[in-house]
Formats: sequence, structure tokens, C-alpha cells
Amino acid sequence: MLAVGAPTPAGSAIAARLTSIAEREAVARVLRRCVREAANDTIVWSSRIPLHRKNIAEAEQTIDAITLRLHSPLPVAARGMARLNRVINDGLGPLYAYGHGDLDGRLRAALAAL
Repeated sequence: MLAVGAPTPAGSAIAARLTSIAEREAVARVLRRCVREAANDTIVWSSRIPLHRKNIAEAEQTIDAITLRLHSPLPVAARGMARLNRVINDGLGPLYAYGHGDLDGRLRAALAAL
């Protein structure tokens, strides 16, 4: 619910987890891996949901901006991190081959919320 605007109490455990250095690094790592895999023409058989290569290629600049922001020493907001987690974990979202929606738009909204 945090990703869609539910308020987070200051100092809550979920906000602390979402904004932790470990979570920031994990999200940045997943996004970078998605860009690498989307650019790779080799077909890899996997049980993972396939990525939407075209959407990822179109959003690459935004993904780069997000990963730079996540690695910066500036604090991030829990709402932005929740939005990023939602994009990454929604198997029917625009990050994945069978998903729908505007990946770049969702990532830009998450970046703005950071």
C-alpha cells in the first residue's frame, strides 16, 4: 500500500528496511541485471519470467539514473523504494515479457518519489 500513497509512520520498521543500504544495493543490482540480460541476445532457459527487452531498452536511461541515485549517499524515501520493489516484483508488470504498462513512466514516478 505504501507504493500507492499510504503514509508511513516515521521510524517504522518497514520504512527502515526499504531505505536501508542493503535494500538500495539489492534493488540497484536487480535493475542492472535486467539491463544486462535484456541486451543479451542469447536465449537462456530459465524458470524465471522472461524480461520485456524492448521496454527495458527504452527505459535504460531512467534505470541508470535510478541506480546512480540508489548508490548516492543521499537518503531515499520509503515510498520510492516501495514503488521500485513493486515494479521489480510484479510479474504481470511492464518489466516482464507478458506484462503491460509503461515501464519508463513507472520508473520515472519511482525516481521522483525517491
